[in-house]
Amino acid sequence: MKHLFLFICMLSASFAQSTPSTLDETPVTHDEILGAANPFGAREWRSPDFDSQGAFIGANKDAFKVPKGMEARVEFWKKVYTEYTTEQGIIHNTENLGEVYKKVDFGDIISNKELTRYQIEKEKQKRVDSLKKIVLLEKPNLKMDDLRFQLGQKDRVETAIFLSGRYLEDFEDIFRQNQLPIQLTRLVFVESSFNVLARSKVGASGLWQIMPSNARPYKMMGPLVDKRNHPIEATKLAAKILRSNFAMLEDWPLAVTGYNHGPTGVMKMTKKYKTRDLAELIENVNSRKSFGFASRNFYASFLAILEVESNAPKYFKNIKWSKRIPGEPLKMKHALPFEMLTRWFDNDLLKLQIYNPHLSRKLISKSNAVPHGTWLLIPEKSYLTALSDMARIKRRVASLDRN
Repeated sequence: MKHLFLFICMLSASFAQSTPSTLDETPVTHDEILGAANPFGAREWRSPDFDSQGAFIGANKDAFKVPKGMEARVEFWKKVYTEYTTEQGIIHNTENLGEVYKKVDFGDIISNKELTRYQIEKEKQKRVDSLKKIVLLEKPNLKMDDLRFQLGQKDRVETAIFLSGRYLEDFEDIFRQNQLPIQLTRLVFVESSFNVLARSKVGASGLWQIMPSNARPYKMMGPLVDKRNHPIEATKLAAKILRSNFAMLEDWPLAVTGYNHGPTGVMKMTKKYKTRDLAELIENVNSRKSFGFASRNFYASFLAILEVESNAPKYFKNIKWSKRIPGEPLKMKHALPFEMLTRWFDNDLLKLQIYNPHLSRKLISKSNAVPHGTWLLIPEKSYLTALSDMARIKRRVASLDRN
């Protein structure tokens, strides 16, 4: 019971924060990437091969070239991903991202053993607020709204690249089957940093941070099982969303932006401002009322991570991929008692969630039975035990039916 309580506390911390792409100003601490330890071992990192993927929808050699007018934004995000760690950050101009006023270092605060976690957060925020005031004194032509804080992500991106080894090859196969450019699989870096347990305060969930409104038509959500959090099922849905976005917008910069802002909203903006050039939409002062910071920078951050991940050895030492999760899929033909399920995972609830992130917080916190019909990924060493347990449940159910 103690382990269950501790695990729920860990999950609550992860659920409590939004992913960076959902906020106009990043918090002073990123949400923890649960399961980022190395339980499955490492393997050699594989450089992506985008050139030989064959034909795809909207294919052309410049499909993901940095649009003219967005160079500074892409360079900004490359620096966030490769120069500043999560113990650092920068105060910059909200619109002119190339204008960086102060570097913020939290190392001394984080290393202070006398501070609680809450106190550390408060001290970090105080430092950011204080440095913003100094910037305003140094540059009296600026207003507070002109300033934004961005937390670094270098170490986080390195962790995400490692974790991507568990999933990317399968994701690429799904996108090829849908005739979509495999570059789009890298959106997961922007959405969740490959944190399979990522949950957002605004309702987005899973590696692809899929909103309930996109999942409900496909009946992917239930009180005990949420397929938005299943890596493969979520990727299939993300492929449908992106394919639909392109069908509406007929342009990958707009379609990708539509993944964050909503394709209908992007379409309305192209008509209102009479341009299909994303850079022009972003720089339009009037569009900012409905086109927030996250939406304006979504495509630029995607292009930045595309370049960074494609050239990972240039930015990170000894870059590796995680090995795939060593498991076997098994469909639950009958409801599975929670106690039996946890035994298959050595009573390690974090391991259970890394294997099966689609099992809901409610199911785990209340020790609910897994509904019949649910597919689970079972550790290889527990697979025969699981088959034996399922056979025993089947016999018990058959016996009850006869009586």
